[in-house]
Amino acid sequence: MLFSLLLFFLGFVILSGSILVLGLYFFGKVLANLAVTVPPAASPNLNPELIGLKYQNWKILSKDNIGLAAWFIPPPSFPYKKSPIIVIHGLGANKEFMMSYIQLGHTLEFPVLAIDLRGHGESDPTVVTLGLKESMDIESWIEELEKKGYTSPILWGTSLGAVTALLAGSKLNGKISSIISDAPFDTLYNALITHAKVLFRLSEYPMVPIVSWHLKRSYGIDAHKIDCVEAAKNIDCPLLILAAEQDVRMPINMVQRVFDAAKNPKFWWVIPNANHELRLFNDDFKEVITKFLYRTSIKSDRSE
Repeated sequence: MLFSLLLFFLGFVILSGSILVLGLYFFGKVLANLAVTVPPAASPNLNPELIGLKYQNWKILSKDNIGLAAWFIPPPSFPYKKSPIIVIHGLGANKEFMMSYIQLGHTLEFPVLAIDLRGHGESDPTVVTLGLKESMDIESWIEELEKKGYTSPILWGTSLGAVTALLAGSKLNGKISSIISDAPFDTLYNALITHAKVLFRLSEYPMVPIVSWHLKRSYGIDAHKIDCVEAAKNIDCPLLILAAEQDVRMPINMVQRVFDAAKNPKFWWVIPNANHELRLFNDDFKEVITKFLYRTSIKSDRSE
């Protein structure tokens, strides 16, 4: 009788453990799939003409044959003396969300290229790779700019766009004039920990390692190697790193680790009373951006 009870208890423990492991496996897979899926977002249905700016629709293919879309807003006068700015939005947004960025860049007489990241906006639908392939797409856009005579671009990205700018800049030394990185994570793994807590009230263990494993197994995304701290160490152009005072998704200490690792010249600003991504373009914000852009812009080769 005692032996039968022990067998029953052992079987129950094994069954319960198996169900728990399978549950964690499949829940982790769901979360990993969610991480690489573009969140649904209502399009604001905007374009630069609505604020009086002439623009061109640009289309290119990525190195893995994903169609990529952008708006190019020429500078207000020729010949011009400033580098083009590549404006890079965050996860779930698109170039239509970046009208304030476009307007400020144009007002300061920079050529502006506002891109749709892969899977977003008018670019082809596909999974998000959380900076891995997006940073390679920046290289393709730079090649397209160079074909048209625009060289030494400035990268200006927010959130996923900030990560993309840093990862691209670490591989493109000599081709980038400067980088504005607004609210990047330090590593994707640490960002998963933070988002698990903020969005799902989950601790790191056991879910974050499971999600990280699924990302690497299913999508080739190594959460430990999507690393903006290491990227910053390898960037030779001037950097402006921004954090937001009330950002719970990319908190100040996370962003500051990127700044601390970067080489000089580098500049740091915490945006007062701001949360993640929402930028009001008040006078202080515009002053910080404008000073950095004027300080670090390199004249393009184009002289028509």
